[in-house]
Amino acid sequence: MKQTKLVLLLTFLLGFSVLGSIPAHAQSPIDGQSWSLGWATDMDSAFIVDLDLDWDAEGEILAYVENNRMAQLELDLTYAFDSWVPFSFSGPDSFTVGANANETFTISFSSIDDEDTREYNPDNTSTLTITAEEKVGDTSASTQEIEGDVSVPRVFDLRPEVTMPEETLHAGSWIEISTQLLNNGNARDAVKEATVQFRSCPHLSMPGIQDLANTLVETTDAQGGKDVFTNLRLEASESQPNRICEITLSLTSEGDDASRSVTFELEVQAVEVAENPSSPTNTDDGDDSSSLSQESNTLPWVGGIELLALLGIASLHRTLQKSL
Repeated sequence: MKQTKLVLLLTFLLGFSVLGSIPAHAQSPIDGQSWSLGWATDMDSAFIVDLDLDWDAEGEILAYVENNRMAQLELDLTYAFDSWVPFSFSGPDSFTVGANANETFTISFSSIDDEDTREYNPDNTSTLTITAEEKVGDTSASTQEIEGDVSVPRVFDLRPEVTMPEETLHAGSWIEISTQLLNNGNARDAVKEATVQFRSCPHLSMPGIQDLANTLVETTDAQGGKDVFTNLRLEASESQPNRICEITLSLTSEGDDASRSVTFELEVQAVEVAENPSSPTNTDDGDDSSSLSQESNTLPWVGGIELLALLGIASLHRTLQKSL
């Protein structure tokens, strides 16, 4: 019985010493796959590539490779999008990771043609796939890949454009001005508020300008958007004098709450005052009245002299009679 226990104890100790002599890297049956590829950038939601009003694109995504081996890891990297994207991208074609190391590499984005960039709807996303392949000679030893969604931001640029009519605006009348609502961004927008200002011409008005609020405006000359035109009525009161007026029309975007405007000049003609055609006749009548007045004043003067002469003759006649 004691011999049996001794044999079992010796067997256990021998087995423990054998296990202890096995190298650590040989303990894992999946040691050949002990590396991983992943995102260092948060890709739980779509990564947004930066765009400015000049349609310059920029941005970077970081990925990592963790190598748990005792030897260096050599990888070939390839990149692919599942659909067209409005920017170029670049990353390393190969990547080396040291033993028991974690290294990151960068995928960079940059601009392409401005018009092409506006054609990409920001409601869309494109999936980027990165494939890392370990090769031994010409043989693929192992492969891993990761995926992430990429998109672009909404860019808003809503503004008016005015086409002046050929006719002249006169005081006491009105004209229509053709106005296009331009959406130079990459997403549908709407007019939050429309306003107009007049400089040096307080007698001008643009009734109905406030009715442009809530007007939907699709992208202009991009993504199949339809142009939006409207006619605005510009009125001048009868008291408006001759003047060149400065007019500023502004639109506030619902997308980014920014106001953009266009300023133009318009000459307004005052009401012409017609000359009174009876004025020369009245002047002549005045001259005639003056002439008649002078004649009237002259006639009594001549009659008075004659009367005095007659009285003198009569008095002389009486004197002569008395003397006789």
